[in-house]
Amino acid sequence: MAGIAAKSYSDALFALAQEEQKLDTFKADVCMMDEQLKAYPDFMRVLTHPKIHKEEKKQTLASVFGSEVDHMVLNFAKLLIDKSRFQSFHDITREFVKQYNKVNNIEVAHVRTAKKLDAAEIKRLKSMLEEKLSKTVELHIQEDPDLLAGLRIKINDMVLDNTARSRMDNLKQLAQSEPVQES
Repeated sequence: MAGIAAKSYSDALFALAQEEQKLDTFKADVCMMDEQLKAYPDFMRVLTHPKIHKEEKKQTLASVFGSEVDHMVLNFAKLLIDKSRFQSFHDITREFVKQYNKVNNIEVAHVRTAKKLDAAEIKRLKSMLEEKLSKTVELHIQEDPDLLAGLRIKINDMVLDNTARSRMDNLKQLAQSEPVQES
């Protein structure tokens, strides 16, 4: 769970995005920055290192992201450096995306599947979930051959598990819990 500071900074950035009518732009920019920071953890360490001067960090940030992101998003990131809060960037991004999804009626579905889904299967799954939830659904699909067959869908706290592995585990539990009657 994100800390209070991350939530507060996220709320401030979200309010600014709404005021400037740039919600989509801000979301794309913070997500791109977050992905890059995750892909290059050494860069994140530089931006959060206590012995590197804040001005140097901000210049580095500007040289890397300056032409890629909206100037307000860049200034927000610089503010995080000034306030020694840049280590919370991942949490701030996560909170921002949650707010964005709520405002835009988007639900994120994490799907684990035993085999790669083709475009038609993905389209049917997305359509079915959108119909059931009455929301736009954003799918995050991950292949997991350990599932053997089927799908496991997680949306918030709800889990729909229709995998062969799950069914086999349920049968094992049932077999162990019920004594066999002999005649």
